[in-house]
Amino acid sequence: MTTPDDGTPFFDSDSVSLLEAERQHLAALLEFEIGKPIQLLLAQAAVYEQSLAANPQAQMVASVLASLARQALQQIRDLSAALHPTMLESLGLSPALELLIGQTLRTTPLRIAWAIDPLPKRLSPAVELTLFRAIQDALTHSARYATDATLRLKMQNEQLTLSYEDNSANSSDRDFLDFAILRLQSLGIEVESQYRPNFHVVATLNLPTLPFMTKREIEVLGWLAKGLSNKEIAARMQVTPRTVNFHLDNIYSKLSVTSRTEAVMAALHFELVK
Repeated sequence: MTTPDDGTPFFDSDSVSLLEAERQHLAALLEFEIGKPIQLLLAQAAVYEQSLAANPQAQMVASVLASLARQALQQIRDLSAALHPTMLESLGLSPALELLIGQTLRTTPLRIAWAIDPLPKRLSPAVELTLFRAIQDALTHSARYATDATLRLKMQNEQLTLSYEDNSANSSDRDFLDFAILRLQSLGIEVESQYRPNFHVVATLNLPTLPFMTKREIEVLGWLAKGLSNKEIAARMQVTPRTVNFHLDNIYSKLSVTSRTEAVMAALHFELVK
């Protein structure tokens, strides 16, 4: 993310990708550097509980410590899932939002009314992630300053509308909302927001129509998904590396991506490759 002269954040794919990569790195650290030792602690606590059967007081202490460790482990898993939403990558926006709502209801006193339509097809990875992060930030805000929140994800024809509001009266911590709106607008999503004094946000986007892909472009995508280099793809297709670069340029343009990884992710989402 860079900042123009007027101070307004500007988002590009590289900065967003770096941010998400750092989130995934932190999630892995939580799981392996903290979660694993706590799992070992739980296993040892179970041994102590059994061996202390003749000493009820000591057994109770071991049981309490084990309960605290289980709570800490669940919090680590929740935080890891928030940093790296694997459900979003594997199943898409609607299931990931439902899981996020369930976690919020379980861990906070916030009351949430929601209605989420299943989507007929996957959105681009960038759009799904941006919408998910926006709602994630909104729920975090609401859990701190509100008692009730409402989330709607509605499909009508080829238009998707996501609306969110809560009854918070706090106006001093809304930078996150401006940040989320800028991320959405950077992808061409129409956003309306109101403060009254609570906030209400509506994001509307027309589902992208999959552009026509030639057989050659789909073939290149297939080899990309298998991890082949440009030179290897050229050899398999019996063309020059320059021709492969030409196809890649067209693929990037049609899928609105800027890297091989993003192209493969988009191709998988749109079921262009298996």
